[in-house]
Order: sequence, then C-alpha cells, then structure tokens
Amino acid sequence: MTQPETVEFVLDGSIAGQPVSATEGVPFNRFIEFNEEVQKYIQGSDTKTTLQDVKVQVHEGSYLLRVVIPAGLLASLISDTAKIADSGSLAEIDSNRAKVIQRWQQRAKMEPTLTYAVRSPRGAFAPVVISQASNLQREERVQWVDAERYLIGEITDWGGAQSPNVHLRLRNSRETLIVDATADQIRQQRENLVFHKAIVHVRAKQNPKTGELKDYKLVELRAYAPNVEDARLDPLFAAGAKAWAGVADGGGWVEELRGGAHV
Repeated sequence: MTQPETVEFVLDGSIAGQPVSATEGVPFNRFIEFNEEVQKYIQGSDTKTTLQDVKVQVHEGSYLLRVVIPAGLLASLISDTAKIADSGSLAEIDSNRAKVIQRWQQRAKMEPTLTYAVRSPRGAFAPVVISQASNLQREERVQWVDAERYLIGEITDWGGAQSPNVHLRLRNSRETLIVDATADQIRQQRENLVFHKAIVHVRAKQNPKTGELKDYKLVELRAYAPNVEDARLDPLFAAGAKAWAGVADGGGWVEELRGGAHV
C-alpha cells in the first residue's frame, strides 16, 4: 500500500439531548476529545510520525471526519481495523488503537444514543461501529517462552503413582512449587531429601513481560551443600554488620580516621 487512502471517523447520536452535527455544532470538549482520539487511532504506537500535512475534511451527517491516511500508517491501520471488524476483539491490535476503542465503548455505554464508527469508503475493511451494545475485549495472548532455573528450597514431598512430582518450598518464602517429574528421576535419588534443603534444576515456561513462571519440569535434583568457606565466613559477616550498625557513612568514617580524604 504505497498510496494514501481515505478513512472516515464518525461521531453520531446526541450528547446531553442535543444531536451531534457538523453544521449545528458539537460540544467543544467533545470536539477536542474526538479529534485527539482520531489522531491517536491513526498514529497507533508510531507517535513519531507527525500528521501536520494530513488532509481532513469535515462532512455533514453527524460529525464526520474524512481523513487521507499517509501510506506509512495505512497498512497497520487497515489491518487493525479489519481485525476488529472480523473478530470483535482488541487482542491483536496496536495497544494505542485498542485504548481509543475502549474509551469510545465506555462513553457509548454511559450515553446510549452515542455511537462511534470507523469506515472505509473504498471497502478496505468492514465498518467498525461502537455503540452501547458493543463488548470489545482486549485479552492479551501471552507468548510463553522456555526458561531454565536453579531453585533452592526444602523438599516437602515427592512421588505420586499417577503424576510423579516434587513439592518444593522456596527458600525465604512460604510459596510451594509443584515440579513435574518422572518416576525414574525420583527412583534414582540415592538419598531421601524430603524435609531437606535441595538445589532443583527445572525447566519452565516464562511470561516475558511479567517474568511469571509456570509448568515446572524437573531436570536434576541434588542435596544443598553450601561452600564450607562461605559457611565459616558467615559469623564474621554477622559480627561486622553488628559492629557497624551505628555508623551511617562507613566510607566517611574511615577517611576521618585517616585524617581526611585529601591528606
């Protein structure tokens, strides 16, 4: 799509009992509001593209804006609007366009005579009409990705005849994870780790947006054996933290003992 195309944006019905009309008038706040939302719908997430050279015609028959859409924005606008018309869903369209549609839908439910529409005079997509009866939802479809993690915690249970798994209470947490396993993985453990700390290597599915993990599967399980030298240092760290608890600026205190930073 290398050539611009005309798309119509329509505000129809009545506001506060007064019909919306390009010639008879539109309440000023709704005039500004609708025009700004049309701009946001056209741009979508491509806010770097300015619309200062875009031609807009105002037509009678409600308040109708006939906009010549730049070629650079046309493909995504037509694609998104067609998805709304075909599926009645906002799940797979540009998030900024979805927000505009949701605002129109909310207002139409508050003012039953009010309707919004996006139309293509050439028929590039079926008309989208937002009214009191509209129920367009934006349900995010998460593309879960594979992930691997090493988890430390206490094994509270394992086994299961039909669906073998490992119950792991995470360290410093009350959360208990259910990690799917095979009978062979549990059978091959040389020692009973139930009620003992363990390092559990798992594979899982992760939501890349939120970091949420699900569908844990066991890769390897072994007893938790912290480094002996680290264990010896722990009491020293604890004693040092206690001794320095009342010093707000440790670095400044050391410099003062040395006679100042510029000595």
